[in-house]
Amino acid sequence: MKGPKLVTLIVIGVFFAPLAWGGPGLVNGHHDFTANNTGPHSAYTPGTALDADGNPIANVGLCTYCHTPHKAQSTQLLWNHKLSAQTFSYTDATTTAGTTLPSFVGTWNGASAKCLSCHDGSVAIGDVAVFIEEPHDEASGNSLDPTRMTAIDGGNFVIANSTTGSLDGNHPVAVPYPFGQASSTYNSITTGPSAALTEFVAAPTGVRLYTDNGAGSISSGGTAGQSGIECSSCHDPHDVKSVADLFLLGNLDGSDPSYLCLKCHIK
Repeated sequence: MKGPKLVTLIVIGVFFAPLAWGGPGLVNGHHDFTANNTGPHSAYTPGTALDADGNPIANVGLCTYCHTPHKAQSTQLLWNHKLSAQTFSYTDATTTAGTTLPSFVGTWNGASAKCLSCHDGSVAIGDVAVFIEEPHDEASGNSLDPTRMTAIDGGNFVIANSTTGSLDGNHPVAVPYPFGQASSTYNSITTGPSAALTEFVAAPTGVRLYTDNGAGSISSGGTAGQSGIECSSCHDPHDVKSVADLFLLGNLDGSDPSYLCLKCHIK
């Protein structure tokens, strides 16, 4: 009997030990909207949202501000925040290598649409459901804070035009990445004919690539011929301890592989 018990304990340890390592990276960072944080949003206080029984919601969970296990906006990521209705695009038609710059709507299955549901400036940062079984709609009183992102961060973290959805001046997202130094198709866009493929890291490490199966499904990880990049290729929204509190997956400057740009670009 002692043998099986020991095995059981080992299995439990394998499955549950990692749980102790997750979560704290959010605490007191730019994505911590709990009422008791001491970070950039320490002045944030929950509003007058009511739960299903009409009782005021006194607080919001560290994770459940963006993700909720029930009644989410979408099953993917259990997204809790109202998605932007914008069509995001770039004024420039192509890169210098001929890669078409993307256009995509807020319902795009890539991670960038989730990021832009807050960071485009058109949706109130408090337009979340937080477990209540009612529409994500500020007018119904569900919003924790009707203030837009610009009122909280002074516009520093709004990266799209709140009226037109323009992403001009930002690194392109939802575009193909030449995984394996070969042409790739992502978001119905193919690597431009003049792209210097050997100037891209064949299989980047320390950043995230995504795969578009061509049928509307976007998954994590690079795949030959189907790879692309999203906002979270360079940013980890869950880790306040990353570079300069910008959630970066690499350093802002330098000349070695820890420099964020050199994780993908060989220059």
